[in-house]
Amino acid sequence: MHNLKTVRSEDLFPAIDELLHNNQKVRITVTGDSMMPFLRENTDSVELSAADFKSLHFGQIVLIRRISGQYILHRLVFKKKDCFYIAGDAHYWIEGPVYPDQLIAVATKILRNGKEISASGFLWQALSFIWWLRLPLFSVLRKVYRLLRKVYRHVRKK
Repeated sequence: MHNLKTVRSEDLFPAIDELLHNNQKVRITVTGDSMMPFLRENTDSVELSAADFKSLHFGQIVLIRRISGQYILHRLVFKKKDCFYIAGDAHYWIEGPVYPDQLIAVATKILRNGKEISASGFLWQALSFIWWLRLPLFSVLRKVYRLLRKVYRHVRKK
C-alpha cells in the first residue's frame, strides 16, 4: 500500500526547481480549480519540464512563480517580445505581464485515470483553443445579463 503525503508548495517547489534545472521531469498533482475543465483538482497530475521563454506559444500550460512567491499553473494566452500573459481555464481574466525570470516549467503531459495525454497533441491544443474562443462570448453574455438585471430592477420598482 502507498502512503500519500501532502507537502506544502513552499517546501516542495525549491526541490522541483532544482530537478528541472538538472533537466529532469517532475510530476505534480493539480490543486485548485482554476484550470477546470481541462485539469481536475486532486485527480489529474501534470508532467513538467524545464521551459524556455523563446519556445513558448499560445495554449501551453506553464508553471510560474508570482512576484509574491506563489506558484501558479495556468495557460499561456498571449506572448510579447519580453513577457507573456496567462489565465486559468476557469477564469475570464488574464494575468500579466509575466516575465521570463518568473517562468519555471511547461507541462508536457497530463495524467488522468492512469492515462497519459500529450499536452502538445493536436486534440488537446484544438480543444484548448476552442475553449478560449468562449472569452469574447462570455464578456458579451455578462454585459447582456447585467443589462437585463438592471431592466428587471427598474420594472420591479414601478
